[in-house]
Amino acid sequence: MGRSLVLGLSGQIGAALLPRLLERNSQVLAISRHSQPPQRGIEWRLGSLEAMPEITPDIDCVLSLGPLDAFVAWFVAAGPNVSRVVAIGSTGRRDKLHSLDASERDTAQRLVNAEAQLFEVGRQRGIAVTVLRPTLLYGGGRDQTLSPLLKLARRFRMVLLPATATGLRQPVHVADVADAVVRCWDSAAAFGHGYDLPGAETLSVDAMVRRAVERHAPGCRVLSFPTVFFRIGLALAGWFWRPTINRGLLQRLRNDQVADPAPAIRAFGYRPRRFDP
Repeated sequence: MGRSLVLGLSGQIGAALLPRLLERNSQVLAISRHSQPPQRGIEWRLGSLEAMPEITPDIDCVLSLGPLDAFVAWFVAAGPNVSRVVAIGSTGRRDKLHSLDASERDTAQRLVNAEAQLFEVGRQRGIAVTVLRPTLLYGGGRDQTLSPLLKLARRFRMVLLPATATGLRQPVHVADVADAVVRCWDSAAAFGHGYDLPGAETLSVDAMVRRAVERHAPGCRVLSFPTVFFRIGLALAGWFWRPTINRGLLQRLRNDQVADPAPAIRAFGYRPRRFDP
């Protein structure tokens, strides 16, 4: 068996995947923008999708843990001679497709197009492709949703939520996503398919935030306000700063974002945990 090329191993999913690769005795070529400490079985090279080093002929598998659209653009252009690809996508391809925010709609469409292109290239070149689509990530302290919110909660001792933050969520731990990468790697049932990876518990945005705050910012108050106040606040913030909360997010806070884990469970024994921030 040849080596695996891993893109994004220094990221949040990669940090959870690394010990699993070592347990498998995998031989890995990992690309990073920054120098990394030496590790058994891992050859680190400086580079990026925009400036990739030479890919040696012994690479037979590619794991992409970063932005799907950027990876697919590189993969199509470079045409590496591999037999297996596992790439991380996002359920945002569906959840943001009809967002009120144009940039979110664009992101979702790029994910849809990239995924379709990757599967088509896989069929043309005889490559077994699997795309894994996590829901809201947490657990590594590097996510873009709960971790920044908890940082603010610890600083200000207060979290404000719109009263309409009732949409359902299924947060998934980064370690469970890393486990899914390993489980689907050699599973023939997963070849040529995409799978949503939700967490095992479904709860409202409000309940999710309150549980995370209770665990990581004890004593912090979580207050609900009419959504109109948030819209006014965003308008005022736009005069002084670039708003960090857009109309699309406010819309999605009241929309359910749920996915079905059953196909991944059947195909490669996906085993997510309940929400444990």
